Amino acid sequence: MPPGMCRELSLTARDLVRRIASDAGQSYSEIARRVNQDMAKGKNLLSAVHEIARENGLDPGRYTLDPEKIAEEIRTILRKDYAQTLMISAVLAQMVESRGRDSLSPPAFFTFMEFLADATAAPKRREKRIGNVEEATTKIIELTTTLVSVICDWSRTGIVGVAESCPEPLRGLARVILRKTRLYQAGMWTCISCGKIVSIRETRALLCKECDARLPGPTTLKRTPPKRERHRTGYGRTVPGDTID
Repeated sequence: MPPGMCRELSLTARDLVRRIASDAGQSYSEIARRVNQDMAKGKNLLSAVHEIARENGLDPGRYTLDPEKIAEEIRTILRKDYAQTLMISAVLAQMVESRGRDSLSPPAFFTFMEFLADATAAPKRREKRIGNVEEATTKIIELTTTLVSVICDWSRTGIVGVAESCPEPLRGLARVILRKTRLYQAGMWTCISCGKIVSIRETRALLCKECDARLPGPTTLKRTPPKRERHRTGYGRTVPGDTID
């Protein structure tokens, strides 16, 4: 890139890793594997990326993420189309309950739920035509996993605190994610309807037994997770065919 030219700001970990892989002349899967290994040791996302940049003679300052811009992008997607947002919610709820390859990490789901609460309080626009739900769902997954990776501090056991670099407007969100993640690790769950804290074993489709009993019909979510980008990584997903093992 010619000096003085600005590259569009990355909003997801995937885009950031692709950029540094391209600039370093390495494969995406190779850089992604290295980032995942470093994060598994307790290093945060940006620290892992910056170390790779320095090792390859690149300026670490060119590879960064703006948490507040990521948060705004999440809000934009969720408020764009109310019907689409409901469908995204159904897919992510199914994914967080899954124990297979398409599972969604609880911290990312907790992040999504906090933004969803704000989105549903906003005016409910109803578009005549629902957009690409699969594409929007994948984008939300990448944005939430990236956001929680940069606003929280991590260790080998998971989230351990609020990152020092977390912007003040997002510190409340980071604290909520930390609290709910600790509850989850202790076998507890916060009902997505009433907010009551119960044992995970007592939940039904992410609801406490009382809220589940008040529903008029079956709570089974029949939508399948997005087929695009199936393989999990520590911070998000890789595209089909990428190997990180």
